[in-house]
Amino acid sequence: MDSAEESQPTTRLEGGLSAVERVGETVLRSAGRWTPAVHALLGHLERVGFKGAPRTLGIDSAGREVLSFVVGDGPSHSNDELERVARLVRRLHDSTETFEAPMDADWQFMVGAPRLGDVVCHNDLSPDNTIYDGHGAPRAFVDWDLAAPAPRIWDVAWAVYRFVPLYDDATCERLGYPIPSRADRLRIFCEAYRLDARAELLATVCQRIRVLYDTARSWGEAGQPGWRDVWRDTHGEQWLGGLRYVEENRDGWERALADG
Repeated sequence: MDSAEESQPTTRLEGGLSAVERVGETVLRSAGRWTPAVHALLGHLERVGFKGAPRTLGIDSAGREVLSFVVGDGPSHSNDELERVARLVRRLHDSTETFEAPMDADWQFMVGAPRLGDVVCHNDLSPDNTIYDGHGAPRAFVDWDLAAPAPRIWDVAWAVYRFVPLYDDATCERLGYPIPSRADRLRIFCEAYRLDARAELLATVCQRIRVLYDTARSWGEAGQPGWRDVWRDTHGEQWLGGLRYVEENRDGWERALADG
């Protein structure tokens, strides 16, 4: 840490799989081999005027990435907020269409995930990785370590799983979420995003959950920081349970989307 950083108050930020600290108006995060590609993406988003992401400020003397700190609040889980999130996801994807990745881009692809697509996906869209303005509007998505090229629907699938959310009632109550009208909120998200491939959505949700489980197992057993602890503590049971719930309800949700 340089002398300027040492003069700033430091706060450890909770959540995520890597060490994160706030120093003044910046965020310091552990960097990885994927960081140059992610920084190139964030730089592109800034240049094209997409405001829903932190700004990259380089690498500090300790080798950590430095990002702008985004001030805001947590989610309200309202339908209006969900609609705004979907629109921000659409703007994100549209903004990446003109991104030219560096020739040596080394993305952190999840195990079994797509490696090509028409956009660059965030790959971990969730209320936990969203900063809100306190009035029902998402300000920015954070935690971009898993960003990588993929089809739009790959990101949308995880987003509906996490933002609708497609959890059972017990999980919603445990997390402090209101019990959602899942079919209605699926329609709200799809309409706000203007998703054409609705018939593929629930199948992709199931695939996306399975990829997370396989990734956590592979990276956890390999001892990768963060993932090691998650796998040791849960062995992915939370995702397998979520997958079972989506599979049990998939037919009904698909009919609701088709009718909508």
